[in-house]
Amino acid sequence: MCTTPTQKGFTLIEILVSVAIFATVMVISLGALLSMSESDRKAQTLKSVVNNLNFTLDAMSRAMRTGVNYHCDIGQGTVTAVRDCAVTPATSMAFLSADGQTIRYCRGNGSTCSSSGTAVLVSKGGAAFAPLTAAEVTITNLQFYVKGAESAAIQPYVLILLSGRVPVSGSQNSTFDLQTSVTQRLYDQ
Repeated sequence: MCTTPTQKGFTLIEILVSVAIFATVMVISLGALLSMSESDRKAQTLKSVVNNLNFTLDAMSRAMRTGVNYHCDIGQGTVTAVRDCAVTPATSMAFLSADGQTIRYCRGNGSTCSSSGTAVLVSKGGAAFAPLTAAEVTITNLQFYVKGAESAAIQPYVLILLSGRVPVSGSQNSTFDLQTSVTQRLYDQ
């Protein structure tokens, strides 16, 4: 009796097909991994900017909450003459801080307030304006509504509206609209 030996193993065609399937799966997986990595980078950038905006609004709110003599439109008078802007919003604001310093907020560039500026600026105690927001953030709108500063019967109240955009990747921008309100802790007396 003569038996023929059976051959074990894969043919060349089977190996080529399996390598092609493996390569296709790896290319798809690598593309998904790179896409997730890019999304994570964008999310981290956006998180950093949002943290900066939260810090900016929190710093403004904290200072206003303990301040007195709110005054809208810093170019139109001094903080000793309080002024409401409950109907028509102001683009800048000033008040006396708890330690007696005049604090001013506006939108501008560098150390100059302007309606076309791209940053939130602050001036403390008559010093030059300095930016509060990060350079990556472009502020397109900053408005203050003040109610109750002129009346001893109403608790002073400030509404801050902040709009802008943040570059996410290349030429893509993410826009934001933030709003916060601040109530003075003590009545002006």
